[in-house]
Amino acid sequence: MALWVILAIILLGLVLIFLEIFLIPGTTLFGILGGVAVIVGVILIYTNYGSKWGNISVLVSVVFVAAAIFGGFKLIESNKMAMKAEITGKVNELNQNEFQLGEKGTTVSELRPNGKAVINGNKTEVYSLGDYIARGTEIEITKITHDKIFVKPLNT
Repeated sequence: MALWVILAIILLGLVLIFLEIFLIPGTTLFGILGGVAVIVGVILIYTNYGSKWGNISVLVSVVFVAAAIFGGFKLIESNKMAMKAEITGKVNELNQNEFQLGEKGTTVSELRPNGKAVINGNKTEVYSLGDYIARGTEIEITKITHDKIFVKPLNT
């Protein structure tokens, strides 16, 4: 078999390993195929060109994989490929000044025990005190925590 074909098999295997590590992690398919290709290429060099060239091909393959891993980590650390965005918002974060105890509103969905209501013209998620409240019921705010508004129906 021609040397360039064997080297192409090894190079393909090394590229597949690089893809597995840095671009498509977790699939293991590319890593396995890359490892098999490198092993097959090294075995072909051993059988066709002897142990001297086989040992050289193993050494070059190991050095190339180590250099690819080292270079990949350096590239990620350089922020050229890494995403550095942060999420600063919080789920259900309430503006404490927007709602006050005793304010009244109307449910726009059933509360079982949570649902939507309109209070001061703002549609927001509210929680009943454990009871079912039907849609369209007049409600009153009874308790406000850092992330929840608790209501009770006005007719009780």
